[in-house]
Amino acid sequence: MGDILAHESELLGLVKEYLDFAEFEDTLKTFSKECKIKGKPLCKTVGGSFRDSKSLTIQKDLVAAFDNGDQKVFFDLWEEHISSSIRDGDSFAQKLEFYLHIHFAIYLLKYSVGRPDKEELDEKISYFKTYLETKGAALSQTTEFLPFYALPFVPNPMVHPSFKELFQDSWTPELKLKLIKFLALISKASNTPKLLTIYVSF
Repeated sequence: MGDILAHESELLGLVKEYLDFAEFEDTLKTFSKECKIKGKPLCKTVGGSFRDSKSLTIQKDLVAAFDNGDQKVFFDLWEEHISSSIRDGDSFAQKLEFYLHIHFAIYLLKYSVGRPDKEELDEKISYFKTYLETKGAALSQTTEFLPFYALPFVPNPMVHPSFKELFQDSWTPELKLKLIKFLALISKASNTPKLLTIYVSF
């Protein structure tokens, strides 16, 4: 009998996890309330909240690196935690990554008080050039991105008409919002509930 109760508790926990994942909020409240009334214990799903908190920490670290213009930290986290299948196979992810590289390439031009440190700026532009010649080369045939391939070679991009949108006050917050939405979507996809995983495996 104890075995059955343990399995029932685990199964109820799986249902709860799925309802939460699918955002059936009213159903989840009713389900949890009914389980409590009937004295049915809800087993906590293994790893769910740990996965969520770890994912949230990674998201916060990525956004902090974005805000601080910390290119190395950002792309180290990006490559470690965003799977290569998404980075290489999802067109939205590829476009977002391209714009993120632009963000870091021009960060010092936008946010330095006075003249930016030339050595640091050259390093960021060089990193962007390397990206354009390697992974970014895939988007070189896209009209949306074509003008940006000239960015590393323009002496003062802030006054160049092709790049004026990059230096508008709204550009960085809009990019940040796209990043946050993308990270939330990726996080939700990676937190697939166990019940759904079991169902798909049959």
